[in-house]
Amino acid sequence: MRVLVEKRHRFLMTAPQPRRQIAQQPRCQLNRITGHQRIKNKIPSTTRAEELTSKPSEAAVDSSPAAASPTISPAKDALKVTLRFTQMLMKKLPEIVDGNPVKVALGLAKAIIQIKDVCAQNMDAVERRIASTGAQLAILEKALDDPRTYDEEKNPWMKQFKKTLEDELAKLFQLHKESVIRKVADHEDEKNRIAEILERVNEARKLFQLGTDIAVFKMVQVIENDLKQFLADHLKVSYKADHKYYVAGSEEGLRRTVCSPGTRDRIRKTIVKWANDTSPESQGIYWLFGPAGSGKSSIAYTVARRFELTSDTDDTITLGGNFFCSRQFDETRGASHIIRTIVYHLSLKCKAFAESLRHSGKFDTVHQGPRAQLKDLLVGPWGKSEPVPDTSSPRRYLIVIDALDEIDQQGGSDFLRALLDVINEDGLPGLKFFVTSRSDPDLVSRVESFKRKQLYRLQDVEKEEVHADIKMYLEVSLPHFVGRIEMDKLLSFASGLFISAATLVRYFMNRTRREQEKFIGMYLSDTTARQTALDATELLDKLYLQILSDLFACFRGDAFANRLFILHTFLCTLNRTSTSTVAALLVSEDRDEIDTDMANGVLSLLYAVLYTDHNQHVLSYHKSFSDFLVDEHRSKEYWCNQAAHHRLLTESCFRVMNGGLKFNIASIPSSFIFDSDDQELLSRVEKSISPTLSYSSRNWSDHLSLMVPTTSNPDPVLAILEDFLQLRVLFWIEAMNLLNVRGFCDPILRAVSNWASKYQLSLARQLSEAASFALYFSGSPASSSTPHLYISSLATWPRGVEPVRAWRAHFPRIPGVFTNGDGRWIASGSSDNMVRVWDATTGQVQSVLEGHIGTVLSVAFSSDGTLIASGSDDKSVRVWDMATGKVRIVLEGHTDWVRSVAFSSDGTRIASASGDRSVRLWDMSTGMVQSILKDHTGEVNSVAFSSDGTRLASGSDDKSVRVWDISTGKVQSVLEGHTLTVCDGTHIASGSFDRSVQVWDMSMAKAQSMLDSDQDGSVFSADGTDVASGLNTTSVQVGDLHMFYKKEKVANPDGKLTPTGWLLSLTGKNRLIFVPVSIKLAMPTAILVLSSYPYSVVNLASAALGDQWHQIYTPVPQVTDGQ
Repeated sequence: MRVLVEKRHRFLMTAPQPRRQIAQQPRCQLNRITGHQRIKNKIPSTTRAEELTSKPSEAAVDSSPAAASPTISPAKDALKVTLRFTQMLMKKLPEIVDGNPVKVALGLAKAIIQIKDVCAQNMDAVERRIASTGAQLAILEKALDDPRTYDEEKNPWMKQFKKTLEDELAKLFQLHKESVIRKVADHEDEKNRIAEILERVNEARKLFQLGTDIAVFKMVQVIENDLKQFLADHLKVSYKADHKYYVAGSEEGLRRTVCSPGTRDRIRKTIVKWANDTSPESQGIYWLFGPAGSGKSSIAYTVARRFELTSDTDDTITLGGNFFCSRQFDETRGASHIIRTIVYHLSLKCKAFAESLRHSGKFDTVHQGPRAQLKDLLVGPWGKSEPVPDTSSPRRYLIVIDALDEIDQQGGSDFLRALLDVINEDGLPGLKFFVTSRSDPDLVSRVESFKRKQLYRLQDVEKEEVHADIKMYLEVSLPHFVGRIEMDKLLSFASGLFISAATLVRYFMNRTRREQEKFIGMYLSDTTARQTALDATELLDKLYLQILSDLFACFRGDAFANRLFILHTFLCTLNRTSTSTVAALLVSEDRDEIDTDMANGVLSLLYAVLYTDHNQHVLSYHKSFSDFLVDEHRSKEYWCNQAAHHRLLTESCFRVMNGGLKFNIASIPSSFIFDSDDQELLSRVEKSISPTLSYSSRNWSDHLSLMVPTTSNPDPVLAILEDFLQLRVLFWIEAMNLLNVRGFCDPILRAVSNWASKYQLSLARQLSEAASFALYFSGSPASSSTPHLYISSLATWPRGVEPVRAWRAHFPRIPGVFTNGDGRWIASGSSDNMVRVWDATTGQVQSVLEGHIGTVLSVAFSSDGTLIASGSDDKSVRVWDMATGKVRIVLEGHTDWVRSVAFSSDGTRIASASGDRSVRLWDMSTGMVQSILKDHTGEVNSVAFSSDGTRLASGSDDKSVRVWDISTGKVQSVLEGHTLTVCDGTHIASGSFDRSVQVWDMSMAKAQSMLDSDQDGSVFSADGTDVASGLNTTSVQVGDLHMFYKKEKVANPDGKLTPTGWLLSLTGKNRLIFVPVSIKLAMPTAILVLSSYPYSVVNLASAALGDQWHQIYTPVPQVTDGQ
């Protein structure tokens, strides 16, 4: 049968019949002939579209008397010249026959270019039109480079494009077959028909490019990478809002589609014409508005791609920037991202604007409202930017902003109001804005008061046009209903909304023709009669209710509730997730039947309204479905109470985090390296932090902020937060660092602190402290190595308040870092029996401490800077409160002058050295003597604690230094030769009246080095690696002290080495701890009476580092749900 059909059509080709006779042949028989056979056999398409489009256009018919006159001799003279182009083109056609219609089109384009070069001077207006249109088809050459282009199963746009090419090229070959020039009128008709054919092919080419990834980018980035990175960093742009986001193959996808071929033609042409209009009268903004589901986003997407990816050679404008709003992602539903993203796009296209933005843009306005951003990031820099001198045409850019109604709350309307006002006030020559949103009557009235406006009411498009567009879409999608009553019912039901038609098509996708007919008969039979009483939204609601009824009809009780929970969670998650994540969020003791299979089942039955991207994340086709579900009146028993569901998801997130977060969650083997140097870290993070745990960690606070207030007092979430702050919040910061979103920790905790402040101030203060700690870590180089959340940031955190103080109790083997305060204060003792506290920044006396009855010989600060101890020749030690200036405690017991005092690094003990040849240890909490150390044979002049508080060193007139074991009170070692001493835990520096300084190794009790000096005292330098001698003159000599760590230093722009804050092992290979440079490392000394500089002491002796770092943590019992 197939052979007979083909033979029959070959006969028709050899004996051409009138066009109407060909059209009467059975459609099914023609469809059985392949596209390749059509072109090879030059069989014209016999579709209804061919009959409509093959007629000469009215514009091409010359109705002048001259044209109608039988006298044609002048035209015959012209034919000798003008027929050359057309004849040459028609003669070339047989040479470009190929089985692939794309190659035929490309061959045709090349032939036109060749002929144009030959006949450039002998072409009339129509032939120039043919040449221009045909030449644009050369863009298709890019398509031939990718074999995937020809896969019609994976590339439906290729199928549509080939169909158009087959039909139109068949007409062209038929025209060649019938080409017999008898008179001028026929020749003119022939040229116009060729022009129309090529224009339809070129339009199909544009749609083909719009619907696929095959694109010739008109965009060229004109700025250098460093400027590009500078602007991206400062503007904090949204990449998901770019129309190219899905096309570029990003991590997640948005189902954006261009207008179907043949639909929305008039609207699109109007927009293109407006965009290309360079006249001064052309409006600066085009606002397309209409109801949800009316196809605005498809139009905006088509326009954006049209002016960036396909374009025409005669375009006067290019896409300068775009922002496609969407509720499905955080960064695309906030108005604050719109302008900063648009100006970033524009800077990539316009170098002058990029440079102006860098120099005059006020980047701090990224955190302000739309009006401030428009003024400071767009209007100002654009006005100051200078066009490139050597450009022949003025710069003109189109800005596309879609779906402003998807911006949270009233953000979209506020943004549009600001944009309209700015355009009205300032203009913006060279920029045009195409904006879509739902209608806003107040804004409509406002715009109508402006002189510059361009409104296009989508709902006011002539009914016939909307009807025709939707009819074409339905006929292509459901061809078996063409010409039948069912098509009329479908069209009536769609009621002018593309989303209704598209939802119907998807709903029918998995149903047989008989099932489709039954549905139409049951549910759409009275649509026409009721259409006057129902608006388009109510008709769409009816369809949504039916889709949900299909899913839930057979479920009751818990089975119904669980599936409804799943559906609501699909739409309430703040970032779209997979079915497995949704199931894991919902499963609990009360909902133990929920699993991934159930979630997949719900999704599979909702294919008409939901879909998954290539990461299996669940997304909705259109926001109208979400709007429907959150409206109790519209969705009835399927209503989603968003606020209540966000409370459920808040509790679910904490349940997931309580079960999943733990110390060293990614099993990091060593603290000595950066995360980036751990080649296997990424894979371990993916295994240890599940998508559900990742989602919960990122979004728990947003769900909390959206949840409904409870009638319970107190709110149960407060208890959950209190438990979370005990320790697990620290593991949460660790996980967020591994997920590379540590920067969110501080704002999340501060937002929750603000929420908690309404109910429990003490909890709010702890959340605020935790937020400050999170910021301290996330903004520090320590965050480059996750173990240093504990080893560095927790160890060096300066405040000892809750909850950080409680956290430290679980980490006994982190390094000890003790600080003397902020270095602002200087304390001095004098012979007038007074202790004075000075402000180091002003030089003024802050307070005078009175109480001693003899000369004050020594003073010392506690490590936290809150206390001062003083020793006097009245034989007492007094401890003063820095804040009040009052004596907190008096320590008495020495029988001679107290020459030196020192605090232990943890502030629990005071040591005092006296002329009575003893050293006394005092308990700060009781004021009682803990032990009296006696072994010196001369007056004891100085005393110092080791940084870990386990040993004490004292210097005496007996020319020795003794090292004491505090726990036993026994002498560990005797270092003979000097009398004044300081100690760092492993080394002692001593000074003597013999004008030398010795450095001692405490473990060996031997002098490590001898430093000659003309002074009589010694201290450690501020960086902890040098020893400085001398107290009584301005001359100081410095000797190098090689300790068990060294500071990492890098050269600054001036070539000077500056510390980074990292302490390295002596080999320089291992990173031991990060100590902020602002915390000046120095060794505490007992011979200084002035606290001249802030200093900190690092004790690494008992710290677990390197491959032992996991030992810093002492586990606590796991907290179970409900506790």
